[in-house]
Amino acid sequence: MATPPTGQYAASWMHPEARSDWLDATYWIDTARALEVGGFDLMFLPDALAVPEDREGSFETTLETGGKGAVYLDPVVTLATVAGATSTIGLGATVSTSFAPPYLIARSLLTLDHLSGGRCAWNIVTSTTDAEARNMGGERIAPKAERYDRADRVVDEVVELMRSWEPGALLLDADGGRFADPCRVHRAARGGETTDGRGHRRAMGPLTVPRSRQDHPVLMQAGASDRGLEFAARWAEIAFIWAEDRETAAAARADLRHRAAAIGRDPDGLRVCVGVQPIAAASDEAARMLVRDLEDRLDPELTMRALARIFHADATVIDPAEPATEFLDRHRGATGAEGFERMLRRRCERERLTVGRFATLQSMTQLAPQFVGAGASIADELCEWVDSGACDGFVVTAAVHNASLLAFAEHVGPELRRRGRLRGARRPEPDHPHRETLRERLGMVPSETPGAISRVV
Repeated sequence: MATPPTGQYAASWMHPEARSDWLDATYWIDTARALEVGGFDLMFLPDALAVPEDREGSFETTLETGGKGAVYLDPVVTLATVAGATSTIGLGATVSTSFAPPYLIARSLLTLDHLSGGRCAWNIVTSTTDAEARNMGGERIAPKAERYDRADRVVDEVVELMRSWEPGALLLDADGGRFADPCRVHRAARGGETTDGRGHRRAMGPLTVPRSRQDHPVLMQAGASDRGLEFAARWAEIAFIWAEDRETAAAARADLRHRAAAIGRDPDGLRVCVGVQPIAAASDEAARMLVRDLEDRLDPELTMRALARIFHADATVIDPAEPATEFLDRHRGATGAEGFERMLRRRCERERLTVGRFATLQSMTQLAPQFVGAGASIADELCEWVDSGACDGFVVTAAVHNASLLAFAEHVGPELRRRGRLRGARRPEPDHPHRETLRERLGMVPSETPGAISRVV
């Protein structure tokens, strides 16, 4: 999902059905509970560390228009608020590897994992903009290869720290007077080593948080460049991709599985999920009417300003009639997301979109697949994608927060459940009385080898 109040649909915050209390914990608790009842596996919050800027370094357009990324609450804090009000839904927090020390990342996420009963997931990202670097005390963002090299080191260190307490090391033996067994708590194997050429040393450990029931949070990643795919093949248990159609998604999934197998991982330990924007209603026609209404609410001038901001273009000279592919070619690399830009260009080329139409679609869905219809129609589409090998699941994004998610749960959820395609929460069994962890819900167990993290049970 996208973080309210802004998201893929540019006019979301202005829609009459949009909730505006997203600065209140009640909003997040209500949303999480509704998704939990609706059968969602995971509530995932993206993040960035700066308000998006335009080519002049100004954040004016983003804030004035309510552009995507105008507001990001801290995902870990927000999900910690949700943890105590829910019992089965996973809690996915985005945390960048580009700036924070691995020790702080490990402690923050493992704390959330414990507080939620083992339901945490870490969406691993590398920050992409100079604005984020400046907010974190730097001047410019590092080149992509350097960012991913750091991410490899950070994830390796974070996972090691999360495992610094062996299972059962916390004794709480009041009779024997032993709180924990120090022989089962370890410093990092390479603690103190300098590994990046800049004098940064690996944390010594141990972590001040014992190991969690699910060993460590489920690892998620969404990089789409060649380097990003290499990183996903090594670390990700859930990989997010943006694909404009089933064929593209299937090719991307096959590529990721091949990369994982090539480094010795079981490819079934990597689940590939596609980002989609469903528009669900009681009937197909009602859903189509909703889409028409959403598009009618977009201001053409604002969609062009938004496009200019995203691609660091001059809004005063953009020609709406120009082929969108030519516009994209001139502004290649502006978003910092190489794979995302490739997806946009393929769609624009295939449909021969003009810049004006591209701007509208970008403000509607970011050109992600938009499944429109009654519950059965959308369920048909979702099942076809999975059954054809295009993906293992979906990242459902909302056009209108949180009305679109509630509509999906109301209309599509029951249809998927009727077909046996949507899991419910598993009740604790007498010999296994604890609540289900996210890893158990997804059928995953961790490997003891960092860099080859999971396999399917």
